[in-house]
Amino acid sequence: MKNIPENKILIFNHVFWPDQHNTARHISELSSELVIRGWDVTAIIGNRSYLDHRKKYLPRKGIWMGVKYKRIYLPPLNQKKNIQRLVTSLWLVFNWIIRIPWIGDYNLIIVGTNPPFAYLVLPFLKLFKRKSKLVLWGFDLYPEAIMASGKTFELFVGKIIKPVTKHCHRCLDIIVDIGNCMRTIYRSYGHRAQEATLTPWSFLEPSHKRTTNNATRRLLFGDAKVALLYSGTLGYAHEFDNFLLLARQLQKIKAPVSICFAGFGNRFEELKQQMTPGDYNINFANFVMSDDELSDRLSTADFMLISLKESWTGISVPSKFFGAIASGKAVLFSGSEHSSICELTEKYKLGFHLTKNNVVKIAESLSEIAANPELLIQFQNNAFNTYNKYFSKKTICDGWDKLLRDAIQS
Repeated sequence: MKNIPENKILIFNHVFWPDQHNTARHISELSSELVIRGWDVTAIIGNRSYLDHRKKYLPRKGIWMGVKYKRIYLPPLNQKKNIQRLVTSLWLVFNWIIRIPWIGDYNLIIVGTNPPFAYLVLPFLKLFKRKSKLVLWGFDLYPEAIMASGKTFELFVGKIIKPVTKHCHRCLDIIVDIGNCMRTIYRSYGHRAQEATLTPWSFLEPSHKRTTNNATRRLLFGDAKVALLYSGTLGYAHEFDNFLLLARQLQKIKAPVSICFAGFGNRFEELKQQMTPGDYNINFANFVMSDDELSDRLSTADFMLISLKESWTGISVPSKFFGAIASGKAVLFSGSEHSSICELTEKYKLGFHLTKNNVVKIAESLSEIAANPELLIQFQNNAFNTYNKYFSKKTICDGWDKLLRDAIQS
């Protein structure tokens, strides 16, 4: 590789621009930010929308924001169906593998964790691209995400796959995780890779805390003095039981606090079915498609609700956390005390950790904040300043740039 400029990166991922899926946006923005920093970046990706499998993206080859991309044909399978998503994953990984001998030479190859089991490509990269440093950016862990359901069949499948998972990860030179709890799981694989933590950033990074849109706030929260917003996906990895307990405790003490659940996911209907006529302080809103609409909605919240089932700790980190603090919003997190989100919330004094055992205490604290708004301002200032100092897109992408340049020199 001595005749190849030391700035060539290849990225393997399922989704990419113009998809609006979180992973697509993060991998696309990372790619373009690396180009800005002087890297020559190529991405090999799928050709279908993640959200609408009937929609194909053209052209097959092109350049976006300086990033060269090549799209691989994918069959029109619904990514919301587990079996169809698995078939898509295996199809894509197989197509990556058969192209490896002819993809050219690169200093670094970055593999994302979308699709699930994308790491199956790693032994083949190690075999055919011995001089390339192999990097994994972990967002979701498999088979752990399958095993988290606790169902007998999923646990059986996970145990069968685990030895393969460990072998694949031992091919890596660098593992980029998004929190200490995820790193702990990666270490259980017995890998020998360099470790780094580089979190996902917020897609909205206001230069100052935005003024509340009062009309939107009234629509979502009525006349509540404290507004709690859940925005985004409510899926298998998320829980809402503690939020319901909190809402009903707030009803008991007649606190002027309201909760709005806004977004989509397979658990939204389950949540709605648990509503009773007495749940006057709980509202629902649909998912918004544009950044402007999202920014407008986020401006209305005082606290952002973040949840992750304890069984999912370390397997997936809710990226909506970073969107919340980027907007200067306090955080109310429901999940394990060992979660990175809990650690960050407590370390930087960003809000509260909600458990089934402290619902009464948190309800009283929110009631106190409703009577003393200055208590909220401290949380919000901490959130805004913490994000801009440690977690902004520039900070994280500068971290990526340094990590990759150091890897080439080592």
